[in-house]
Amino acid sequence: MRNSKGFTLVELAVVLVIIGIILGAVIKGNDLIENAKVKGVTQASAKWEVPIMTYYDKKGYFPGDTAAPRDGQIDTFAALKTALDTEGIAYPADTISDVTFDIKGYAGVCGNAGVSRNIMLMTGVPTATAKQLDVAIDGKEDALTGRVRYCGEGGVTAETTWDAATTDPRAVTYFFDKTIP
Repeated sequence: MRNSKGFTLVELAVVLVIIGIILGAVIKGNDLIENAKVKGVTQASAKWEVPIMTYYDKKGYFPGDTAAPRDGQIDTFAALKTALDTEGIAYPADTISDVTFDIKGYAGVCGNAGVSRNIMLMTGVPTATAKQLDVAIDGKEDALTGRVRYCGEGGVTAETTWDAATTDPRAVTYFFDKTIP
C-alpha cells in the first residue's frame, strides 16, 4: 500500500467552486453598493427640491432670497437653511455618500455670462455616478444640456462631456429651479 498525501481532484474542484461563489458574491455586493450610492445622490437632489419648492409655494419666493427687492436668487446655502428652519420645513443632510451639496444663486453659471440661476452644486461626485445621475434625471448622458451638467468644479464654465476634466470625483451642476437657459 502506498502512503497517499494531498488532495484529490474532486476536493480541489469543490474548493475552486466555493471560491468562485464567494468571489461572485463579493463582486455583486460591490455593484449593489455602487448602485445604492448613485440612487442616494439621485434621491438627494429630489429631497432638496421638495422643501425648497414647498417654501416657494408658501411664500412666493425661494428660501434664502433675502435681498430686497427679491431677485429670485438664493443668497447663500446658510440663508436657505435658516429660512426653511424658520418655517419649520425639514430638509435632508448636506452630505450624502461623500457628496456635498451647496445650493445658491450663481452668476454666469455654465459659461452663460449675464445669466444668474439657482443651482445645486454637488461636489465629490465620482464620474461614473455623475453620468448615471445625468441619465436618471435627463434621460441621456450629456454634460452640456438638461438639468444635470458639468460646469467645471466651480459651476461656472461650460464643458462638453463628463470626461472633459481630469478630476475625479468632480462637481455636478443641477438646475433645480427648472428654468433652463
